[in-house]
Amino acid sequence: MEAWEWVVALLAGLSAVFVMGANIWAIFDVLRQDGLDQMTRVMWVLLFFVVPLFGVVVWLYAKPRPNGLGSRLRLRKTL
Repeated sequence: MEAWEWVVALLAGLSAVFVMGANIWAIFDVLRQDGLDQMTRVMWVLLFFVVPLFGVVVWLYAKPRPNGLGSRLRLRKTL
């Protein structure tokens, strides 16, 4: 194996570990949510298994926020 093939293999392995870690984190995060019913939790976990990285990104966008957090944080217009 040449050097560039080792680099590609290493990057592929690291990306696989990242996606697997993100999925494990997302599954535990879904299971810890008190505001979700059992069917919703099952659907989220199935989404993580069907489309792993996309499911995690959607969960980060759609997960329930603590009360009052959205009203305190505001993005400032810079341009």
